[in-house]
Amino acid sequence: MNKRGIFMRWVIVVFLFFLYIINYADKAIVGYAAVPIMEDLNLTYAQWGMVGSSFYWLFSVAGIIGAALSDKIGTKKMLTIMAIVWTICQLGAFAIYSLPLLIFSRVILGAFEGPYYATAISHISKWFPPERRAFAISLVNCGSMGAKLMAPLLILIIHSYSWRIGFGFLGALSLIWCILWITFGREKPKSQVAAHEPREKLPKVKWKEVSKVFLSANFILTTLAFFSAFWILSWAFVWMPTYLTEVIHLSPMQMGYIVGGIGIFTALGSVVIAALSDHLFKKTKSFRKSRVLVAGISLILGAAAFFSTTVIQSTIGAIIALGLGLTLVNTMFSIAPQIANHLLPERKGLASGTLIGLANLAGIVGPLATGFVVQLAGKNTVLGFNYSVMLAASILLVFSLIFLIFTNPDKETVKASQLIKKQAEVN
Repeated sequence: MNKRGIFMRWVIVVFLFFLYIINYADKAIVGYAAVPIMEDLNLTYAQWGMVGSSFYWLFSVAGIIGAALSDKIGTKKMLTIMAIVWTICQLGAFAIYSLPLLIFSRVILGAFEGPYYATAISHISKWFPPERRAFAISLVNCGSMGAKLMAPLLILIIHSYSWRIGFGFLGALSLIWCILWITFGREKPKSQVAAHEPREKLPKVKWKEVSKVFLSANFILTTLAFFSAFWILSWAFVWMPTYLTEVIHLSPMQMGYIVGGIGIFTALGSVVIAALSDHLFKKTKSFRKSRVLVAGISLILGAAAFFSTTVIQSTIGAIIALGLGLTLVNTMFSIAPQIANHLLPERKGLASGTLIGLANLAGIVGPLATGFVVQLAGKNTVLGFNYSVMLAASILLVFSLIFLIFTNPDKETVKASQLIKKQAEVN
């Protein structure tokens, strides 16, 4: 790749990084605006759990369909369509004055945000070789934590003006990004375009072959571990701001600064761990040693950090444990899709889209379960939130242990090599 291509690859990373900020801010803003929205629309904790869950009702299905569609129409075009719909949904907040309308808005937004991560990973894969993808993906993934840096600004807008203005502000950012992306974004490197000119269309999906991958132990165990990571993520988006104000007793602005600080810590930590994973892969060429072991150990340590928040008495200690837990869990977001893409390399969009879509079912179950647990505790809100954290950490610990012990994508590499060898002997 020439110098211009190398420069463009980092321009792509910057574009996807900023869109990820918008993507995650769209999710997180409901948490920052939880109290104002609940007061404005007169909602209970259980109803608020439904609002948090509604974002994921179509998220998984749309994620699978949208990511597969991106393989056909192109990732650049798919990202453009998604950004346009995000703009419409967020600006539509000015028309929301009831629970059904709020839920409808979140469902549509979730449906068109569902394909983002898989599409972004597929786009990155066109620009970076395998030994550098975890690092590149981790940089894009920093946008998810970068959204937390926007917390003080969004909270200031919400409490100084209104939660609808906050939503509208994010809609405006999506529109600006979309205009710049249409103008400067690129689908793939020119060298790659030339190399693939004879094959403009992908072969038709053979579902018998694809189903073997999706039903394999490696794919299922990776999905379960990713599911547990998404459970933690959905808790952080929907409930962590309320947890920090109701349990840790921070003011809204203090909560915003703490969330921003956690975002910086998580982003830096995730990049370091992803770089370590890339280094191990370059050295060993083993997915188990570089991806599974790194992610599995990180998830187990993350579960321990979350468990500790329920027993730590000091405010600072609880916040540090929370930030450490999110950092370690976030590692899975740059590693899991690579395992899926390795299992189905000719259909990266479909592979990562299916993985993320299935894992995101935790976004439906998690917020509802948390709302039910917190409401079940009655007036003892602290106990209810502690139980919700223990539930999430337990799921994370069990699935990450199974993932660490039994997942070995290297076996698929051996099988593929043997198949190629046999075909060569026949020919």
